[in-house]
Amino acid sequence: MSERVAQIVEIDQPQGAARIDSLNARAFSPELRFILLAVRVWGGAEDPELLRAAAGAGLDWEVVVQGLTRHGLLWLTAPLLAAEDIVPAPAAAALRQMNAANAVATLQRIDEAVRVARAFEQAGIRFVMIKGVPLSVQLYRDPARRAGRDLDFVIERGKAGQVDAILTGLGYFRPDNGVPDAAGTAPIVKEIGYLHSRSRILVEVHDRLTDNAELLSWDCETLWADRETVPVGPYAMPTMARHRLPVYLCVHGAKHGWARLMWLHDLAVLIDTPEAAERALTAAAALGLDGAMLHGFARLHAWFGHSIPPAILARAHASRQVRLLDRLAARFHRDAGWHEQPGRHSWRRFWQGSVLSRSIGYAIKPDRRYWRRQLALELFSPADRQLITLPAGLAWLYPVLRPVGWLARRWKLRRD
Repeated sequence: MSERVAQIVEIDQPQGAARIDSLNARAFSPELRFILLAVRVWGGAEDPELLRAAAGAGLDWEVVVQGLTRHGLLWLTAPLLAAEDIVPAPAAAALRQMNAANAVATLQRIDEAVRVARAFEQAGIRFVMIKGVPLSVQLYRDPARRAGRDLDFVIERGKAGQVDAILTGLGYFRPDNGVPDAAGTAPIVKEIGYLHSRSRILVEVHDRLTDNAELLSWDCETLWADRETVPVGPYAMPTMARHRLPVYLCVHGAKHGWARLMWLHDLAVLIDTPEAAERALTAAAALGLDGAMLHGFARLHAWFGHSIPPAILARAHASRQVRLLDRLAARFHRDAGWHEQPGRHSWRRFWQGSVLSRSIGYAIKPDRRYWRRQLALELFSPADRQLITLPAGLAWLYPVLRPVGWLARRWKLRRD
């Protein structure tokens, strides 16, 4: 048994595929391996006795609890507590406390999501709410299953000024990232964050799903056309159609290195049959994102033991793009702070956000038009244009001023 436990969540590869030692999950901490094994066990991929054996291997249970919270996997709390001789009493108490806090926070987010949605509706603004509570209801029929944090709305274009006035009137204030112009017609800088002055709930208003439209061009009009509605409290909330979710969730998760493992589990729920895997891969390929989807499938199989058709796995392991994405994603989970949110000004946040995520941003779609657009976004930051206003004839200076803008924004963050 101990020998089998030592192989927990080791990368599985088709026969004849080259083993990638740097991706072996043994490089992860014992606590993260325990969580991955728990997902496998409750997903039916492993023997529950393995979990009991792993629990007795000297785990730091404070790290396990923090990891479950950080990665949005608090749904594992119930089966872990129901199983005997797995969770020590202090950790069990902490898990119950975190679960209760998540339930309260979910109710608060539901109330606030309904309040914001009704305000948009009364103003005649079309919107689609994504991720968070609607996705939790859509995938699990349980608003508290996903431990989401923010309220995300994709709004129709040209309504930024109205949305700003509505949210300000509801008690929100806005940081300096994407201030609408006086007419309210300027594009949003992908999203604007609004923080409630009392509840501290964050509402993110999106103009589009990704900064680079060449990656995924879906906007509110696209999502509205085939929207679904799910019950969020007493309100029928418009949300993204289920058939779009595999591509979107894979792009979102992969682009962030699956920094929260609940994104990968969401994908697992959607890929529940070989036919679902084929459909998702076909939809991704039509958008030039088949490499990203294959990467998502490879991580599902390797980390969660999820069943993926062998032919698809063989394609994934044969792809250089997938191997690169796999390596970059693994780096998000191999450091000692995998169970914590990176500090606001920490080196880890810079490494993950400015180095790893940017590298993934280029690797996720090997397309020249996409790369050109991505490079233009790197050189001409909308945040710099808001910080430093130049005449149209001097716009070519913005790439030169990027380091100045970056330092000025960091100085302002530290001052605030």
